[in-house]
Amino acid sequence: MTSKLAYYRRNKGLSQQQLADASGVSARTIQRIESGKVEAHPATLKMLADSLEIETEELMVNDQLPKFPEIKNEDKIKPFFHILALIGLFLPVFNIILPGLLWFFKKDEDQAYDLEGKLAINFQITMSLLLAPSVVLMVFVFSVGFPLVMII
Repeated sequence: MTSKLAYYRRNKGLSQQQLADASGVSARTIQRIESGKVEAHPATLKMLADSLEIETEELMVNDQLPKFPEIKNEDKIKPFFHILALIGLFLPVFNIILPGLLWFFKKDEDQAYDLEGKLAINFQITMSLLLAPSVVLMVFVFSVGFPLVMII
């Protein structure tokens, strides 16, 4: 079985030396790549592919191709940790309770859910704790705050 590099080189009608001169890669390196003794460095593959006028991916062996992580359908749950917190705009305590419940039931399924839930709950608790002193400052320090408190 010949290598992909040898196949494309022969299709172009080039010898190993001619390909070496055109690409800037030594003929010995081309021999080792074609024989399968070494794996080509990505930069070397790029230089060879450019001189053969093909895409770099065509020279890569299937196991050299980058593997992209499979996107799980469960990753669609992560935004709900933050979306559920928006209910806290209308029902004040639920900005912590609803993401907390979702986190409690989903934390063991995936580490990403555990982390995302903790981040959302931590943020909501922090904002809730900062709300009380902010309202006090608005009422007693700033005269503008009193009408805003009447709305709340």
